[in-house]
Amino acid sequence: MPVLPALNMRSIPSRIIRGGSSKGIYLDRADLPEPGAARDEIVLRVFGSPDRRQIDGLGGADKLTSKVAIMGAPTRADCDIDYLFGQVNTELPRVDWRANCGNLSAGAALYGALTGAGRMEGDRMQVNVHQVNTGRRLVTHVPMRDGFPAVEGDFAIGGVPGTGPRIDVDFGDFAGSALGGSVLPTGNAMDRVDIPGIGLLEVSVIDMANLLFFVRAGDIGMDTSASIYDMQADLALVGRLEAVRKAVSAHIGFIAGPDADQELRVSTNPLIFAVAPPLAYGATNGQAVAMDDHDLFARSLARYEFSKAYPGSGAAGTAVAAGIPGTLVQEAVAGLGQARGIYDLRVGHPGGVLRVAAEVCAEAGGIAVRKALIGRTARLIMEGTSYFR
Repeated sequence: MPVLPALNMRSIPSRIIRGGSSKGIYLDRADLPEPGAARDEIVLRVFGSPDRRQIDGLGGADKLTSKVAIMGAPTRADCDIDYLFGQVNTELPRVDWRANCGNLSAGAALYGALTGAGRMEGDRMQVNVHQVNTGRRLVTHVPMRDGFPAVEGDFAIGGVPGTGPRIDVDFGDFAGSALGGSVLPTGNAMDRVDIPGIGLLEVSVIDMANLLFFVRAGDIGMDTSASIYDMQADLALVGRLEAVRKAVSAHIGFIAGPDADQELRVSTNPLIFAVAPPLAYGATNGQAVAMDDHDLFARSLARYEFSKAYPGSGAAGTAVAAGIPGTLVQEAVAGLGQARGIYDLRVGHPGGVLRVAAEVCAEAGGIAVRKALIGRTARLIMEGTSYFR
């Protein structure tokens, strides 16, 4: 059903789904205009953007909840459903369609299972998701009960209260997905880049599920004992990290020129991560995270905002980086990913600890990624009609 007039307004069928530690509004491609200004205008109105509070729409006034997923019949032969991600800006009338959200990918898997798009394998449904932004395939498995996605389970993820059934999301097909080349876009595991106001800084650039920059927390003056809220309030720290985003983006030819500042406020890519070896800290839910509970301390930022949890795509890329000799992630985890075969990485983030299974190996053509699997939970929150003017 397309957008229709109703009650002196317009309306569109909608679902709100929490996927991982994000929440999104899921719309059917058939209900929307073709890609372009008209489609973006509808999405912005549904969310209530631009407005930091999004008071006149369904947006949640946070980057983790200002996300849209446009779903549709598969346009890739080996997939069951299409998933196009958009990051809806709260300050500018813009939707960024150039990235991917790993957390909402779990919601896309749930959406596919809700609509019967996949195939049953025992008590799970395999849903192969075509991630349209990148053209890559997500292999997902959704626990089922009585013909519908299960809602009870004992799997917990940082940044989300309670537990639920574990949904497996494998990003193994996503090496080089942001720029269309290698998982190491510069050809190096670590580069030295001159950052205005900072000087020469060592950075690892990883293209895996999204475009990711890694720096040492100590090199950018991060107080690793501070809460994520205090880090957000530290405008000098935020400014240094954004300076790195800008300079490295220009260094690799991704975003540069006179409009770079505005584009970096809109674009989810690149995400920047400050990493360090494990250390004890307090999660946002008040629980203590011990040094032995995780393998890597990491904090994520994009568009001047720290993530209160951890990006799913970033988790996949972080785990892959741990398996590549010479990266700053591999340095911080002390060789965790150097063993042959599949390894687990436990990332200590503001919401708790996230576990990723990865397999990386060297081949004649460079670095090959065989697996980058994260466990998520997801839940349908609302199904109904969105009204907008």
